[in-house]
Amino acid sequence: MKNLFITILTLTLPLALPAASQPSVKPNILIILADDMGYSDLGAMGGDAETPNLDKKEKNGVLLPNFYNNAKCAPSRASLMTGLSPQRIGADHGAGDVTRGAMTIAEALKSDYTTLMVGKWHIKPEPLELGFQRYFGAGLSAIHWWPTDKKEAAKVRLDARAYTEKDMTVPLEEWFMGIEHTNYAIKFLQEEVANKGKTKPFFLYYSSHLPHWSLQAPRADVERYLNVFKTGTDVARQRRYDRMVERGIINPKATTLSPLAGDAKPWASLSAEEKSYYEQTLAIHAAMVDRLDQELGRLFDCLKKNGLFDNTAIFFMSDNGASGEGSYSNYKQTANSPRLGDRGTDGRILDQGAAMSNTPMRGAKSTLYEGGIGTPLIFHWPQGIGQPGLISQQVGHLIDLFPTILDMAGLSYPADYAARKIHPLDGKSLLPVFKGGAVIDRTIYWDYEKFAAMRQGNWKLLRVATKGKDSANATWQLYDLAADRTELNDVSKANPEVVKTMAKQWDTWCSDVKKEAEAAKGDKAPKDKSAKKDKKDKGKPAEHEEG
Repeated sequence: MKNLFITILTLTLPLALPAASQPSVKPNILIILADDMGYSDLGAMGGDAETPNLDKKEKNGVLLPNFYNNAKCAPSRASLMTGLSPQRIGADHGAGDVTRGAMTIAEALKSDYTTLMVGKWHIKPEPLELGFQRYFGAGLSAIHWWPTDKKEAAKVRLDARAYTEKDMTVPLEEWFMGIEHTNYAIKFLQEEVANKGKTKPFFLYYSSHLPHWSLQAPRADVERYLNVFKTGTDVARQRRYDRMVERGIINPKATTLSPLAGDAKPWASLSAEEKSYYEQTLAIHAAMVDRLDQELGRLFDCLKKNGLFDNTAIFFMSDNGASGEGSYSNYKQTANSPRLGDRGTDGRILDQGAAMSNTPMRGAKSTLYEGGIGTPLIFHWPQGIGQPGLISQQVGHLIDLFPTILDMAGLSYPADYAARKIHPLDGKSLLPVFKGGAVIDRTIYWDYEKFAAMRQGNWKLLRVATKGKDSANATWQLYDLAADRTELNDVSKANPEVVKTMAKQWDTWCSDVKKEAEAAKGDKAPKDKSAKKDKKDKGKPAEHEEG
């Protein structure tokens, strides 16, 4: 492991980009998407991981604590890339094909920008077929240490072919995906921006697998956090909550700490074995968040070194809340178990850890409670922010990135693209918010498995099925998020007309998007012909529906 950190230290030295790559009038665009990071995991949000690089971006940028995703990896990525509700394009479950009624941000920018991507994709078709010029990453699986299984290894791609050990930027024994993402991001900037002397701005989509399970991280990172959670998750939740109150991120009169749910228990009631397990897994989770921040620090340093940073607009967010998936009975350790966090181990933070990571919210990944769909947005653009350090209560969603970026780049959204019939964008530009703190009215809809939800102003309508995934006959709940962000007080009975009006709107929306998605199924949308497969590599990354 010693050589690993020598290599990392070497790679932290920024690559020199020539003067020809200096930014044009249009800003560079950097979208950073974390995977399964909870509401309070960043240091800036009260978390226990050391995240100085992202904390600085929050301090000198704009923070939106009321920002939303789609509760699950694939539908969130579909919305981010297309500016559309995933239901509208039939991409609400698994890796949906976004050519059915949509175009991607990369396709909209590729004539004016150099388009690059590293990390997790999890939509269809592949990145080079949807506007990206270069790609390194994996379609879905969170491969952290290089796998020995050939099927797992085949999921990792470099451009339009399988990535192999010959493509590694470091020796095999030192390879870690979260580090390799940054190595390739810097490599792509060198090859596509510097060496070619391009004057185009760049669009880089940095879609990390961190901190998605299986929980694995470099041992030196993990060891820094092994004692942090000795006092337990109850203390950690309160600590995070207090920090958010102190910073003015939440109002304690309107946002109380949600009670434990699912399999989460008071720390004192856990067995010694359970406590030991969670102390380890939460330390690894924190180390993964820390490692992501370290890698972003290297990327930011490269941009700063070469005069690109000040005109780079950075968006940072997570694809959903922290995951409570799994059961302790399946992950508990025995005397012969390998050390958690090392190659081949499969730890998870489960409900116990998700309740802490999503502080103060109710719920977790795969639910439409705030803990599942609420994760903050950090926006940083030194040349384009009106009020650095602003904590804006503006409501936003992943669908807003596309129109915001078009607004920033001075580009228009077309009525059709590449013989595809594409829907008008569902999102709204947040640029007025970033420039001057303006407030934009928002209505946002969700429909995911047994959950249905809608946010309009401060009202949130929520429905949860009690049997199966059919929520049609479930009762609508209503929450005033201005007074109750953690959804503890259902006020539907006191506001029947609000429920009736919003429910009717949701039904209309649901009917419309399903019709549009069904109609788009028959479209024969052509893919980007410039993205050709390597003839020697006919395989494609295997996909499954878990995200």
